[in-house]
Amino acid sequence: MKVEIRISEKRYISGKRLYSYEEQLGGGFMRISKSTLVNLSFIDSVEPSFNGMMHLRLKNGCKDYISRKYLPAFKKYLGI
Repeated sequence: MKVEIRISEKRYISGKRLYSYEEQLGGGFMRISKSTLVNLSFIDSVEPSFNGMMHLRLKNGCKDYISRKYLPAFKKYLGI
């Protein structure tokens, strides 16, 4: 399994598993879906979406969905 890492405009491919990055990166990052970790300081906006999920936009323009499984922890982070 390969992990894609995006830093600014650059993309890197790693053979490590996503959970190992989650453990290494710690509190400034949060898993928002089975396949995505996000840097919390780069969140631009969060909006409600369909099926109980939320839509997230990062400062670099990337978009993703926060899945229902990871939404309670994300809401707790936001204080809602």
